[in-house]
Amino acid sequence: MVSLKSKYGLKAIVSLANNYGKGHLQAKEIASQQDVPVRYLELLLSQLRRARMVDATRGKHGGYILVKDPSEITIWDVVSVFEGKVIFSQENEAQPNGGQTSPVYGQIWKEAENKVVEYLDSVKVSDLLDSIKSGKDMYFI
Repeated sequence: MVSLKSKYGLKAIVSLANNYGKGHLQAKEIASQQDVPVRYLELLLSQLRRARMVDATRGKHGGYILVKDPSEITIWDVVSVFEGKVIFSQENEAQPNGGQTSPVYGQIWKEAENKVVEYLDSVKVSDLLDSIKSGKDMYFI
């Protein structure tokens, strides 16, 4: 399933999206806005920077900014930075007793993963931000 890294990373991206075009945000500002430990957030922002989703500037007026417009970034773009391309399980995963999982189980997990990825890839960060600002729930089919 989706890790805490992905959840906190997405929160950081939402804060940066909310500030898009207005300048840099410092990690401590993002941490305060999103109730995320600042040291942990800095590690996540570093991963997002290596993935070229955010840019960082040092100094008194430095901080982090989104590299792309929030309407060009999907939730899957963010999640895949932290989770890689596999969310659920590897096919033919070895069992603790040394056996193999039936291929049928692997297919079920792969199909479920495809649906999750398809959904996350359909939701833009700008959509999520608009939903948060309006206080409305998001439903996409």
